[in-house]
Amino acid sequence: MNKELTTLISDIGGTNCRISLFTKEDGIHKERKLKISKFNSLENLFSEYLKLENIPSPDQGILGVAAPVVGDKVKFINVNLEFSQKKLKNKFFKESLIVMNDLELQALSISKLNKEDMKIFGDKDSLSKKSKILIRPGTGLGLSGLIAGNAIATEAGHLNIPQETEELTYLSSRFSQIYKRSITFEDLLSGKGILFIHKTLSGKELINRTSEEILLDSFDNYCVETKRIFTYTLALFCRYAALMWGAKGGVYLAGSIVNTIFQEVDMVKFREVFEDSTTMKDLLLTCPLVHVKSKNLGFKGALRLLE
Repeated sequence: MNKELTTLISDIGGTNCRISLFTKEDGIHKERKLKISKFNSLENLFSEYLKLENIPSPDQGILGVAAPVVGDKVKFINVNLEFSQKKLKNKFFKESLIVMNDLELQALSISKLNKEDMKIFGDKDSLSKKSKILIRPGTGLGLSGLIAGNAIATEAGHLNIPQETEELTYLSSRFSQIYKRSITFEDLLSGKGILFIHKTLSGKELINRTSEEILLDSFDNYCVETKRIFTYTLALFCRYAALMWGAKGGVYLAGSIVNTIFQEVDMVKFREVFEDSTTMKDLLLTCPLVHVKSKNLGFKGALRLLE
């Protein structure tokens, strides 16, 4: 892409849309965060952004979307929203439009993170080498890979959870009774998953607390147990993902939920669960775990595309 052009960059999740402009002269600017629930289409969302900033349509766009991108029509997973790439380009972008899975776009940023952007648990020397993966629990559960600089999107969050513990067996049984399907990693490793775990353990159908409030409560036994199960399941998912990808270059974890639980998480215990494999422990020992503290990874990934 031509750096002289005006580029709209947007990272569109299941709850929020982070949006900005990029020009060679001004860099990233005019940043906003908009609630997805306030709009019934991306056309309305982008029109509102341009109106708020009082600017004309940009020349080109780079969008990361919380959805699989397999054709012209893109349908979101955790929000009632879909769009046509062709129609969106014709309406807003004179030159070009790139649409990628949001975790695929974010993965492009991880090899360029600064030391202050992350906290590393494991072999720091492995970070610049070999394949890496990015895991992000949020409204849903995202996983992408970075191999030889190429980002690859996945929908691995929709894999079924193995019933390795009594708690996971119980949660799986309750989930199947309610929703008439098997439980997936995303069903637990997400904001809605935190609420489901707490409701199931406490027996309280109505919880006037956010998922973050539950994770931060160190006094309520149900909150403490919810955090413990969530953290164990996340370490389990990291193990399976690392084995599938051979992620000796690092397992990167990002997002507000990760930032919340990693304030107090016992990384020794987390790594014990992560490395708990009779046959593959030696491989897992070589995989660093990386807490990514930096925000707006989608913006940083888009800058990689503009290089």
